[in-house]
Amino acid sequence: MALSRPAARITIAGRELGADEAGLVRLKVALAGDGGHDSAQLALWPGSKFADAEPGAPLQLALGERGAEAEVFGGELQARSQQPQLLLLDALAATVALSRSTRSQAFRNQTVADIVRDLAGEVEIDQALATLKLPAWHVDNRRPLWRHLQDLARLVDADLCSAAGGGLRFVPAGSPAAPRLLRHGAELLDWRITRLSEPAPAAVAAVGAGSEQGEARWHWLRHDPVGAGAGPTLLPAGVATRDGAQGVADGLAARARRGAVRGELLLPGDATLRPGDVVQLQDLPGGDPGALRVRGVLHTLDVAGGFLTRLRVEGGT
Repeated sequence: MALSRPAARITIAGRELGADEAGLVRLKVALAGDGGHDSAQLALWPGSKFADAEPGAPLQLALGERGAEAEVFGGELQARSQQPQLLLLDALAATVALSRSTRSQAFRNQTVADIVRDLAGEVEIDQALATLKLPAWHVDNRRPLWRHLQDLARLVDADLCSAAGGGLRFVPAGSPAAPRLLRHGAELLDWRITRLSEPAPAAVAAVGAGSEQGEARWHWLRHDPVGAGAGPTLLPAGVATRDGAQGVADGLAARARRGAVRGELLLPGDATLRPGDVVQLQDLPGGDPGALRVRGVLHTLDVAGGFLTRLRVEGGT
């Protein structure tokens, strides 16, 4: 069995250094798959060659075995904190630019993916996939663009996150993916899996009567849009057809099924795992829980623990 030699490559403002050259003491990278911005914190020796790094500089991180590090984070240095014993650098993914931007705009007869691409502006897009077509959608400058993207992600049950290089990812949460096998005692060091009762999702109806009366009357409100006894009902703004409402309802049901299983996994460091990936546990005492979907990832690298990866997971279906 080969000896593991975890390492990091750090690039700030175009200057690339290895972990030892940069005087790295510890590193933490949090990949948020629930509509947040990825973040990274580096603790360096006070005399590090990055001691003069300026907030606003681009920062890229790669982690893995020495000589085979994989890109894991791309963003912008937010703060540099100097202490007697340490130099701390804090960074956020490049998508943070969308939390600083506002706009007022109306969209007509465009797909959600088209709206996402337009709102992204100059932020690099890794993927933007969503086929639901909205007859009308409005954004306003009272909230950052990122909040409007979060609204769209909830509407179509999409992952709003970042790619390894920092580009924007907006992809269906239920996208089929080949599961990554994690064996107890090998790739899987520790775990905690919790099963919950599955909540009943709300019913969904189109805003108006467009699905029955045609586009000319889509704005007419129906007194009982989904039938008596349906319980809580959502009327999402911009959804004016029965097919669109059914798509939103399917997304809510899928989210409820996934939320019935929650857990945390601890693995030897694996920089290739990202939110939205699917993992399959094997050989667990008491039985395997089936496929699990990664909701968040935390990578840590330090002298005491080496390179470790913690996954926050939910049900895979």
